[in-house]
Amino acid sequence: MKIFVWTVSVILGLIVAAFAFVFFSPDYSLYVVRSGSMAPAVNVGDVVIAGPVSAGGIKPGVIVTYEIGKNLITHRVLSIDGNTLITKGDANNDPDPQPVRFSQVKSLYLFKIPYVGYVSGFVRTRLGWFLAIILPSVVLVGFIVKDIVKEALMNEKYVKKCFEERKSLTVKNIKRRFG
Repeated sequence: MKIFVWTVSVILGLIVAAFAFVFFSPDYSLYVVRSGSMAPAVNVGDVVIAGPVSAGGIKPGVIVTYEIGKNLITHRVLSIDGNTLITKGDANNDPDPQPVRFSQVKSLYLFKIPYVGYVSGFVRTRLGWFLAIILPSVVLVGFIVKDIVKEALMNEKYVKKCFEERKSLTVKNIKRRFG
């Protein structure tokens, strides 16, 4: 059982470390997909992991994330026309109405993690915040309080036992008991 718990802990730790690396790295980004324009390749609720734009990385067929105004859009490159890209969502019938300049491209699609975006959206709700943050915090504090009370009761029982056996409560005896 200890090996199972250790293995699961290591795997979860590596996943958290990978997410932290992607989140804090200036070259990599996480995006939650909010529309179905790229289905079935990328679906609503998926988290897209995107990497840096490389010199020869943008070519027809590659999925890019670009910025128009304050909106980020993740679509596939259909063709390159000089300094602009013609893009299209896989689920859309027509190409995007505006060509995309190379300077607008923020990142290149690396891979997706299905459904994780739904968790992110749920945590932003009142119930989600309660279930994901508040409830585990209360449970953790409960376990800590339980351990403190248990230790205090054990200490009280030890003191009573010493008085009943007429042992002296010397510093030596207390250090032997509590280290």
